[in-house]
Amino acid sequence: ERTSKMYPTYNTAIPDQFRIDQFIREFDQKWMGGQDTMPQLITVIIPNDHGAGERPEAGYPFRESYMADNDLAVGRIVEYLSRTPYWKSMMIVITEDDAQNGVDHIDAHRSLLMVVSPWVKRDYVSHTHYSFGSLFKTFWNILGLPYLNQYDAGATDLADFFTDKPDFKPYNAIPADIRFFDPQMALDPFSEHFDWKAITESPEMDDVEDMMRESKEQDEYRLEDRERKKKE
Repeated sequence: ERTSKMYPTYNTAIPDQFRIDQFIREFDQKWMGGQDTMPQLITVIIPNDHGAGERPEAGYPFRESYMADNDLAVGRIVEYLSRTPYWKSMMIVITEDDAQNGVDHIDAHRSLLMVVSPWVKRDYVSHTHYSFGSLFKTFWNILGLPYLNQYDAGATDLADFFTDKPDFKPYNAIPADIRFFDPQMALDPFSEHFDWKAITESPEMDDVEDMMRESKEQDEYRLEDRERKKKE
């Protein structure tokens, strides 16, 4: 019942700025306004770092424009949360799924990880190997919960990031360079180029049939890709 039904699911036609507007609106209403008790864990999807086709008329002149949209959204959510009363005991963990960054002599499955909190070292780069198990182990340690399995238990937690000298200064989001991404253009519903149809094509929240359809499409794609590689 705590899942937001107003927050958009995966759809790159929807600006991440709209998602953050909705997140802030609900946060203010529920937890700043006292309607509900602040949960110990919140997960937020900000998906436009995935990228999509160029849409210059909508403020996305390049594929990289989606990453700029995503970067601004991340900055805005950190700026907002760092100015709430909850900040003094908060940790924000930011990562991506299939980033596939830096295809070189190191496995391309690696991704970025950012940890933001008054209790972590600022401007610090860790050289410790971490995995998603590391994230889960850290979550469970903080929440006082048992590990789910041996992968969590055996993972290295994120202790390397933390400090016993907190810095409570809030963060300021860096504005987007409008040459790459124009937030005002992307969020203008009165523009003749505003794509209302694409916005309505978002996956349904918790819709079993929609999830089954997507799973089937993914399976078919993998099979086709496997057969194609056999013929090469």
